[in-house]
Amino acid sequence: MKTILTFVISLFLVTANGQSARYEQAMLGAVEKMNNASSIGDFIEAANLFERIGQSEKNEWLPQYHAAFMYLLAGFQEEDITKKDPYFDKAQQFLDNAFKLTQENSELFVLQAFIYPGRIAVDPMNRGMELMGKMNAAIDKAIRLDPENPRSYYLQAVILLNMPVDFGGGSGVAKPLFEKASEKFDKFNPESPISPNWGKEQNDEELSKL
Repeated sequence: MKTILTFVISLFLVTANGQSARYEQAMLGAVEKMNNASSIGDFIEAANLFERIGQSEKNEWLPQYHAAFMYLLAGFQEEDITKKDPYFDKAQQFLDNAFKLTQENSELFVLQAFIYPGRIAVDPMNRGMELMGKMNAAIDKAIRLDPENPRSYYLQAVILLNMPVDFGGGSGVAKPLFEKASEKFDKFNPESPISPNWGKEQNDEELSKL
């Protein structure tokens, strides 16, 4: 009986390790595709890879997160204002899936905050007042959950940089946040090769202009 039980446990561990290895390998391939993406088509192809992984690995939040990020970037790159919302809708859909798997996650709140400027740009007059509050609340939550997450400060800096001075924005208030984000990026180590790890290059580029 003990021999059979040992065999069953060993078989379970081998199977679990094999599934984990396949997941990691699939994610590494999708992350490489994501890192090389530069066009809307590239973003959607990468998002599709993450979506397929997420369909197989229903308890993993990272495929949902990365798929959301790809659709978010596609929405920002889309030049036709009338075609932006569908991309942001898909980004929100995948982000909602991720929130079902991990609620108190700084990275998810950063991405949530990132979606709102895209939404606002589509219809500033009707969406600005409502979504600005939600955006700021999401950034604040991201910082509370993980004060060392550099993407929170980078996003906060970008928003202030593009906000009129009369409304509390401008380069003067944005620069200290870019500098703070830079300090955080220098110390930041992602949990794994498939964890969120974007923003440093963009932050350095913005800071070099100020």
